[in-house]
Amino acid sequence: MANPILDVQNLTKSFGERMLFKDISFSIAEGQHVGLIAQNGKGKSTLLSILTNEDSADSGSVIYRNDVKIGILCQTPAIQPEQTVMEFCNEKSTTQEQHQNAKQILTQLRITDLSQPMGQLSGGQQKRVALASVLMNDPDFLILDEPTNHLDLEMIEWLEKFLSRSNKTILMVTHDRFFLDRICSVILELDNHTIYTYKGNYSYYLEKRQERIDNE
Repeated sequence: MANPILDVQNLTKSFGERMLFKDISFSIAEGQHVGLIAQNGKGKSTLLSILTNEDSADSGSVIYRNDVKIGILCQTPAIQPEQTVMEFCNEKSTTQEQHQNAKQILTQLRITDLSQPMGQLSGGQQKRVALASVLMNDPDFLILDEPTNHLDLEMIEWLEKFLSRSNKTILMVTHDRFFLDRICSVILELDNHTIYTYKGNYSYYLEKRQERIDNE
């Protein structure tokens, strides 16, 4: 069996007396579309921060395959208001091909004025520019934090089609249950300080989660 793109082993994290998760382990294989879900305050955001190296665990390991190229879409993109759309994207591009990819994706996302300052854009437009800056580098593994936030229906449908057709590995956190249902084939649920894996979409997860609770 090929090495997983992401392998998490015995991860533990607490804040003072409050345990978020203890000794959790899971792996994500190449090409899987995975949804990470949990009730608010159960450690979902913290786990995502650890996976994206913005936070550290108390113990355990997070191992990415050596050759993997990761693209991270934050829930709220960090912008400099005076920076133009193209300058924002160019920060993350090193080749002419990436530069052209950015222009192409921005056009698909209905961002046409590339000289407009980021501070003049709406929240949805900023999210689309951030999305373009992630996708233009053609990452193998996408980590998406609330990717549909601030997007209108047309843009959500564009993103859904893009991700559904994609052979990229995806880990996403979203409150959009319909989006989860249509994109993800694996659900990771963080609950009771541990992680549960469901090999199916969100509807399958709801059914099997109820079975698990009934049997506990």
